[in-house]
Amino acid sequence: MRPVPINEGGGLIAAPVRQAQLRTTSAYWTKSRAIARYLGEGVIAADNVRIIAISASRFGPYVGEDSPLIISSLYPIGDAYVAIDRETGEIVDQGFHAAPDIERDGDPIPRTAFLDERFADISGVVWSRIGLGNISRRVRPLTYVHNPLAHRPLPELWGVWDREFVATRDGENWQVTDMPASAIATRPRARTCPMRSSPTICGASTSRASSNWGMADTVTR
Repeated sequence: MRPVPINEGGGLIAAPVRQAQLRTTSAYWTKSRAIARYLGEGVIAADNVRIIAISASRFGPYVGEDSPLIISSLYPIGDAYVAIDRETGEIVDQGFHAAPDIERDGDPIPRTAFLDERFADISGVVWSRIGLGNISRRVRPLTYVHNPLAHRPLPELWGVWDREFVATRDGENWQVTDMPASAIATRPRARTCPMRSSPTICGASTSRASSNWGMADTVTR
């Protein structure tokens, strides 16, 4: 079902982002357990790349691409915020709150899979909001997120994806780069921000102008 515009009788309700994240983490857990079983049974060889594919499914129309939902499902990135100067009305700060867990009825669900060695068997995740009737990759790009802890990583800039996220360790921090897949011939300049390795002390920073992504203690524009 598509969202109904206000001029067609629709209204304003909160987008089901938390529900979409819960579905995404559940799909990731189920498929990662299946891959672990196949590795143990020898169905998948130890030197094979292991990629999980997850679709936004019915949540596709409700989640955007400025911050792909898959990023906030694999890394502890919470809701976006904007700080406005009351005197001038100018935006003085914006970013994302730290959120190591997704709240739900019962125990919360961690969203730190790609900072967790237990998931090092997974090379990365392919994410898409494409569905029946909405197959344009121009509007709903195919996204690949590398697992920085993967035992068998996929080479960067492989060229199949529309967007590609790569995290690399930099001392005690991480650097996360949003890479355009079209930049096969020339490696793009890293547009990064620091991300601490501790999943319990983190936030996220993004700027639409520079497409920076990552996690840090303090979030700045």
